[in-house]
Amino acid sequence: SDRPRIVLIAHTAQGYDLGPALAGAMDLPLVTNCLALTLDGDRLVALRRILNEKVQMEVEIRSSRPIVVTMRPGATPPSGTGRGMMSVTEVPVSIDPTAPRATFVRTERPEVTDIDLSSADVIVSAGRGIQKKENLALVEAFAKAIGGVVGASRPLTDMEWLPKTRQVGQSGKTVRPKLYVACGISGAMQHLAGMKDAGLIIAINTDPTAPIFEVAHYGFTANVLELLPAVVKELKGG
Repeated sequence: SDRPRIVLIAHTAQGYDLGPALAGAMDLPLVTNCLALTLDGDRLVALRRILNEKVQMEVEIRSSRPIVVTMRPGATPPSGTGRGMMSVTEVPVSIDPTAPRATFVRTERPEVTDIDLSSADVIVSAGRGIQKKENLALVEAFAKAIGGVVGASRPLTDMEWLPKTRQVGQSGKTVRPKLYVACGISGAMQHLAGMKDAGLIIAINTDPTAPIFEVAHYGFTANVLELLPAVVKELKGG
């Protein structure tokens, strides 16, 4: 049967265990945590970030063998929509039941009790600029008014103002919403890594030199605690 050119695996907690193990067991080339791929014959060019997301690099692999790649979820938009874009081929596999050293028992899925930021079209994220937990209500009211959901920077989830499922950034979720509003977020590299590819980025911060303004399409040098209530009032018709 035909051999695949690429074995594509999601760069998740499970994926970055599976990818290296598969490549090592089958003696295949491996590139991990990719943002984009270009395939030209036996030449694969993978785009990835290193050094705590501060450096972007291209890795070129030339191989006639399949290449194992782990891809960061949400890093690239879908190439198309609708059914019939691909086909599924079933490949029979015969495994000696006595050969594996580990035995699969079962899959337990946690109960879904929160939103999935990676699928949201509009995200309003809060940072330390909101000053105290009670002010999250202002962010939630604004998000509701524009049909969005609330995210957060790491300091807020570390303080347990919001659950970890709401964290955007390198150690949280990578998101590509149509609209991302950063409220009181300075813009550390770890946070920018998770949201800088959003379709439209609006930043609100009192510090005009905050790094978040470097990736924002529109920026407001303002106190988020004063601006958000005023905007919500206007959206509700004054």
